[in-house]
Amino acid sequence: MPWPVTHILSAENYYDSFFSHLNHEKFIIGTCFPDIRYPARLSRKNTHFKNLSLPEIQSKPAFQAGLFFHSYVDEMWNGFVLQKNAQIFSEIPADKTMIHTMKVLQDKFLYETGSNWSQVANYFTSIYPEEKDFGAGEKMVKQWHQMLAYYLSKPPNFNDLQMLNVSLAPDMVDKIGEYYQEYKDHQHLKSILLDFHEQASRLYQEIETV
Repeated sequence: MPWPVTHILSAENYYDSFFSHLNHEKFIIGTCFPDIRYPARLSRKNTHFKNLSLPEIQSKPAFQAGLFFHSYVDEMWNGFVLQKNAQIFSEIPADKTMIHTMKVLQDKFLYETGSNWSQVANYFTSIYPEEKDFGAGEKMVKQWHQMLAYYLSKPPNFNDLQMLNVSLAPDMVDKIGEYYQEYKDHQHLKSILLDFHEQASRLYQEIETV
């Protein structure tokens, strides 16, 4: 569900405590990889997985651990943002377009909490063999890396919504743009999206005990 900045900061939040035995670069590339399914037109089941536990993810090689952790964060996001804070939809539209907008805005709000974006962006100059095993093709993987490297190299902005054109209908992208402008200064929404990052390091306990 979340966009790349949120996924990367969640991965960083967990790395020292759970994944420091793994190569950091491969782990970060892995956790960003699953959403290549949008431009590559892959089935979600090829890159996203359900009912994963942290011990199971920890036992995997770095790229695969990152790949699995992406799905783990998606579940945390759904549970915290969409379920625990469902009351926010009394203040904002309760539709799929708004959910897309929330993900984009979350990256905008969170970017400044990271400090090593140039290093992370540089990670995407490397392509690992594992990335070629999902049906996207080497050319698409290179394009995905280039897109992410640029996106992560500067604070997210309104123009980044163009990235959505590869996966969403033009009218929905236009509506996301309208919502983006209307709700980018909505303080309650901002507090919920920032709170997800602040609490992410303990949210795993709720998933593990379900």
